[in-house]
Amino acid sequence: MRDLLKTQIIAEDLKRLYYEINTSRRHPFRFRQAFEQYIYKSQQLTETMRKEYHALTGDNWKAGDFNGWNAYTNILKALRNATYHGHPLALHGTALTLYPGVEFATDSAPLPELDLVRGYRVMESTLFIELPFDEEFLPISAGFPIKNITPGGPTHAFPVKEFISYKLTWRLLEEGVRKATDEAGTTDAVKITLHSYPALVAYSKYYANVLDRNRASG
Repeated sequence: MRDLLKTQIIAEDLKRLYYEINTSRRHPFRFRQAFEQYIYKSQQLTETMRKEYHALTGDNWKAGDFNGWNAYTNILKALRNATYHGHPLALHGTALTLYPGVEFATDSAPLPELDLVRGYRVMESTLFIELPFDEEFLPISAGFPIKNITPGGPTHAFPVKEFISYKLTWRLLEEGVRKATDEAGTTDAVKITLHSYPALVAYSKYYANVLDRNRASG
């Protein structure tokens, strides 16, 4: 058995959670569990570094010396505080849906030229219901009647592709998370993960380098 540092184990946990988050988007319960564990493990990483670093070097670990923190890792900190103080993690399911680049009968304005040129249009739907225990994500996209129907052509436009994600609920935002999400410009849990994980990877590498250097000099 390899003699792994505790921080290496947590870094591997974060890696596996990162992939679970990205592969469980159509499974709300699995997604929420993985994202909640990701939030917790990101905090556990620093707490373990403090104890481990002091035990191995006799010095104190200074997380603030790492210059790779960003607006998305700040959201993780705010979420940790909010969920720790009695606000369980709950999310709104959302879908970004690609439709053919045609005008719908319900459109009040002409379709943007960009949508016509690229051949598709994107619409976002949000299911404003907290789904903490649902096993499957129910599709929320629908077909739209086409404005200019050609003879023999389709009468409705249906989704070509759908991307599932989840957004933080108002309750969490009001409990100290809104400032951090406003800074990052998103409440999307997938986007928060995608942009925070590289920072956590860099943080782990930074810690390993500092630890090796100080153990060698000691």
